[in-house]
Amino acid sequence: MQTWRSTVWPALVGATVIALGGSALAQAASPGPIIVGMTAPLSGGDAAYGRGLRHGVDLAIARANDSGGVSGRRIELVVLDDRGDPSVAASNARELLRRGALAITGVHGAPAAAAVAGVIHSAGAATAALVAPATGAEALREPARPGVFHVRAGTFDEMDAAMLHLDTVGVTRYGLVVQDGLFGESARASLELQLVRIGLKPVVLQRLAEGGDTRAVMGAVCAAQPQVVVLALDAVRVTALVDAGRAVGCAVQHLVFSETGAALAEQARAGHWRPPPGLMITQVTPHPADLSQPLVAEYHRAAAAAGRDGADEGGRYPSIEGYRGMRVLHEALRACATLLSRSCVLDALANRTLEVAGQRIQFGPAQRQARPFVEMTLLDTLGRFRR
Repeated sequence: MQTWRSTVWPALVGATVIALGGSALAQAASPGPIIVGMTAPLSGGDAAYGRGLRHGVDLAIARANDSGGVSGRRIELVVLDDRGDPSVAASNARELLRRGALAITGVHGAPAAAAVAGVIHSAGAATAALVAPATGAEALREPARPGVFHVRAGTFDEMDAAMLHLDTVGVTRYGLVVQDGLFGESARASLELQLVRIGLKPVVLQRLAEGGDTRAVMGAVCAAQPQVVVLALDAVRVTALVDAGRAVGCAVQHLVFSETGAALAEQARAGHWRPPPGLMITQVTPHPADLSQPLVAEYHRAAAAAGRDGADEGGRYPSIEGYRGMRVLHEALRACATLLSRSCVLDALANRTLEVAGQRIQFGPAQRQARPFVEMTLLDTLGRFRR
């Protein structure tokens, strides 16, 4: 499969780690640990991705602490489970800030990220940083939201990479099935814009509500005879829709976005679901076995040093994503050194060039997204990602 890269890198639930309380200002004067907050789905339908993110964040913090932390102070992670519920994510974010978190990372999904972004804003300005949310939703990128720093590729970038590959194999008939909300709308807008560029439009567009009639949707899709169907859906709806397609005898190739891939792989490995042949999934980090990539090589060194294996098969991509995000945050903390505060972390992220695994990460006053990485993979029937 092809890889696409830009050429330049310019209600509180389940606290699993308990950290010291206190304000962010108190952290600057205290010799105690530096608090970083994380709210993620550690249970529920998106738990595979959330657990992978946490695994990577833990490894990055272990690496940082083994090298002296930040000016001799250790980093401590406070993790709260939001179950994928944006209202719980917002409550968790408020609790994390109350406990003194200098920044928040590891948030998964557009609804949760939007909810947390709302919490860190006050009177139109950011009061803390949200670093590396695991979502591609373009509505969270354009216009740039104060305090939100995207490290992963956006949905437009993922679609661009997918269409670059599909165009080379002669695909001209695209179908699209989306769910409501930021994720689905971002995918719809991205696909339609990409197709306009080459003089095409989707041959079919269907919306699938939670618990919707999957057979009716697949019947409409298959009647339009697309060569590829893009599914901007959560894992529950992807599996139901693919199974409905099998039931009505509709054999069509599917493309799924990175946010859904970990849950699908976990279900396949557990024997709960059988992926269709040729299921394509975009990925926003390099393949976990590609040691030629400095980020991947560093990730595996960190796992070995911590005495921990890499995450399981389905969780390795989100684990590397969580690792990369926390590495960016660690470099921002290091830039502040002994003058740690939320405002300093925001300034370091917005105005400094940060080096992470040999790559330069640079944001700017109106630029809140690092330059993206995307590659295409296939999910086989055993839940393994193939390139």
